[in-house]
Amino acid sequence: MTPRNRRVAPPPEPSPGATAGAAASGSHAEASGAAPRGRGALGSALRAVLGAALVLGLSTTVAWAARRHLLTSPRFAVSEVVVQGTRVRTPEAVTAAAGIARGMNVFALDLDRARGRVLGDPWIESATLTRHLPGKVVIQVTEREVGAIVALPETYLAARDGHIFKRFEVGDPDDLPVITGLTSEAVAQDREGTQRAIVRAMDLASDYEHGPMGPRAPLQEIHVSNGAELTLVVGKDSVSVALGLPPFRRKLEEVLRIWTELEHRGAHPTVVMLDDEARPDRVVVRTR
Repeated sequence: MTPRNRRVAPPPEPSPGATAGAAASGSHAEASGAAPRGRGALGSALRAVLGAALVLGLSTTVAWAARRHLLTSPRFAVSEVVVQGTRVRTPEAVTAAAGIARGMNVFALDLDRARGRVLGDPWIESATLTRHLPGKVVIQVTEREVGAIVALPETYLAARDGHIFKRFEVGDPDDLPVITGLTSEAVAQDREGTQRAIVRAMDLASDYEHGPMGPRAPLQEIHVSNGAELTLVVGKDSVSVALGLPPFRRKLEEVLRIWTELEHRGAHPTVVMLDDEARPDRVVVRTR
């Protein structure tokens, strides 16, 4: 028989048991491959979490160590306290009020609380505190500008803005205009109106003292009546000069004219009244 006509036997068919075994073997291989992949992903996640925790722990430790260094290092101890803006209070008094002393840690200072203590002094109108590393603290203050002594019946000091800010004490300035006629009730009921009256009285006092009448009959007192009307008490004989309501410049010029005329006559006034608002040109003079 020639090779062309030779018959070839077909390959044997696999048995059903062999096919099932092969399928099971393939499934087992796939499952075995999936398990390692899952364990690898979980391990990566755990390593990431542990790494982040380690970094956070190290950062916290470094921050704590840095803070401890700042709060304990002698380099940051207060070595200088500079107080600026004082005229009445001394730098030592302001520093003591702030509660700051040499050797204290500059970072441990509570500057807001220190500022509050400084502002507790009635003379201090405003204050700012700043650190200048490594160990300097600057306290900048603005003191109230005192303008008058106010008798209520107790005696107080008033600032130039009319604000009554403290009781008069020994050692306080006393070369100031004295304002009388105000009451504690009026101050409590109309604080803004009282401040305006005090400012008006201080302005009048300044105009009088810097004018020609100041040296001739020094100002002793300014009396406030009816909330706004002003009377000057001047000279060693305490002459009463009632000016009433503003404007006062023309009235002060009239007082000078009357005073000069009376001096020429040898007369001495006790009362000069220019407070008739209905008849501004009317002047009443009493002499002795």
